[in-house]
Amino acid sequence: MATKMKQEHFGIKVSTLLCAADQVSSDLDYLCLVTEKPDEEFPIKDAIIYAGAIIALSNQLEFILEELSENDLSPDEEYVKLSRDEVFSLNRYTDASEEAITLLEEICGISLKSN
Repeated sequence: MATKMKQEHFGIKVSTLLCAADQVSSDLDYLCLVTEKPDEEFPIKDAIIYAGAIIALSNQLEFILEELSENDLSPDEEYVKLSRDEVFSLNRYTDASEEAITLLEEICGISLKSN
């Protein structure tokens, strides 16, 4: 006899996701602008670290905009429903981006907080 497992759902405010997507997009736009119009006074010291930051932010943004945008909303449409796995995935993408941004600042001297 099969037992039906109840899937646990969590909610995150739509406005929180939109704000996060906006911030990640802004950071990504800045990093792309630096590569399109480099400043000779501020060369990119480590291309691997720089590329890692772009990849981490791109992955995070894609997850938010592509994966989570397909999820159901709460009846009042204020929250996006997330599974436990999606909460963990969102956390992993956020952690990876934060780690990449920290390395970018420490090694390349580029701070997204001040730019």
